[in-house]
Amino acid sequence: VNGKPLNSSTSQFFRVSEIAFDPHNGDMYVADGHAKGKGGNNSRIVVFDSKGKYLRQWRVYRSPEEAATAAAATPHCVRVSNDGIVYVCDRWMNRLQVFDTMGNFKKDMPFSFKIWTPVPAEGVSSRRDAQLVGSASSVEFSLDPAQKYMYVINEIDEQIDIVDRATGKVLSSFGRPGHQLGEFMHAHTMAVDSKGNIYVGESVDGRRVQKFKMLAGK
Repeated sequence: VNGKPLNSSTSQFFRVSEIAFDPHNGDMYVADGHAKGKGGNNSRIVVFDSKGKYLRQWRVYRSPEEAATAAAATPHCVRVSNDGIVYVCDRWMNRLQVFDTMGNFKKDMPFSFKIWTPVPAEGVSSRRDAQLVGSASSVEFSLDPAQKYMYVINEIDEQIDIVDRATGKVLSSFGRPGHQLGEFMHAHTMAVDSKGNIYVGESVDGRRVQKFKMLAGK
C-alpha cells in the first residue's frame, strides 16, 4: 500500500477507477489509482491478457515541469478505441492523455471549463468539491466504425462534452448542475450501449444513473 507508483506487485491495486478491454484481442486495461497523491496512489495503467496474465504497466505522463508542480495524477478512466489508441482521463489536469497500446505517450487533449455557478464557500456545498476535482472523468466513443466522436464527462461544469476525436475540439454538450432530469450532480462515470444510448452515473449528491437517447440527425 505504501509502495512506489510502479511497485513490484502485478496483482494488487490501490483504488481502481475503471477497467477497459481492447476490442481486438480482449486485453484488459486497469486504471489504478483513484486517490489524490497520498501514500499508495499508483497512478498507473496495468494491462493483462484475456486470461488475466500480466503484460505491462505505465504511469500517467508528466512533463519534467509538471512533475515538479502539477497536481497528483489520477487515472480516472481508460478506454481503447477501435484503431488501437488508449485514452486515459487525467482528471486533475482537465485533460485526456493519449497512448498507444504499449504505453508510449502520444499527446495531451486538454479541455477548458466555464463553471455554471460561482464556487461556493468551503463547507457550504459539495458542489465546491465537484469543481475542485477536475474535469475529464469518463470517456466513451460513438458507435460508427471510425468512432469519430467521443463523449467526455466534464465534471466541473456537470455536462457531457461531445468531442471530435481526431482534433479534440468540443462540438457540443448537454447537461448542467442540478437534480432535475438531464442535470447532474457529480457526473462520474459513463457507458454507451449497442444502440448508442448514453448512461451517466452520478456519485456523492447525485447517486443515480440517467439514460440519454441519441436523436436521429443529431
